Amino acid sequence: MKEVFARPHLYSHRGLGYGGKENTLASFSSCLHQDRLDGIELDVQQTADGKLVVMHDFNLKRVTGTDAKVSELSYAELKAIYPELPLLDEVFSLCQDKLLYDLEIKSETIHTLGLEERLLKMITSHHLAKKVVVSSFNPISLLRFKRISGAQIPTALIYSTDASVPKVLQHGLGRYVARPSYLKPEQAQAGQALKTAYQICTWTVDDVPTAQLLIKAGVMGIISNTPGELAVLFNF
Repeated sequence: MKEVFARPHLYSHRGLGYGGKENTLASFSSCLHQDRLDGIELDVQQTADGKLVVMHDFNLKRVTGTDAKVSELSYAELKAIYPELPLLDEVFSLCQDKLLYDLEIKSETIHTLGLEERLLKMITSHHLAKKVVVSSFNPISLLRFKRISGAQIPTALIYSTDASVPKVLQHGLGRYVARPSYLKPEQAQAGQALKTAYQICTWTVDDVPTAQLLIKAGVMGIISNTPGELAVLFNF
């Protein structure tokens, strides 16, 4: 298996850890120039009019109180509800090549809706192919991105035992479909994942002792809400 990480990497989960709300330009800006922070993890969805926005939930309810799906509204409609919602293009323009990006594709369907093609085009237009990894819970979406990118950009399969994840995908079996570059299990499944031939990046790790044990065990990437506290474990 080809190695993606030459050393352990630290990512800020949704840009959190240094101030600002999750997945906002303010939070990503706060990550710039932080000592020993490699990159940011962020979530990419497609609006009804084909714009790529940075938002974790498929529905705006948790963040805004409004019950509305991202995929069913235009970008203008979404901005009217949630003014802090950024375009991926804006995040790239802000952070440029100063950070690495773990871009999580958020897609509930196996059908082709153009998200993966638009994502590749956006990455390419900003000349960030060497600064990006693309991850997803959806193995079909991940495989589609891998194929259209010619496997030139590393991919990671995310999985978890959370009830929102289909049972067949809760233990990483989607890797046999997606054939990713590395695995991205939840923290509780990192130990089992280390027994595979893949390098491992895990989430969400927010305390130093746990992060220290994971790195010692061989985990090569940690995604954290408190990266500033964990930074002491990472050497450049």
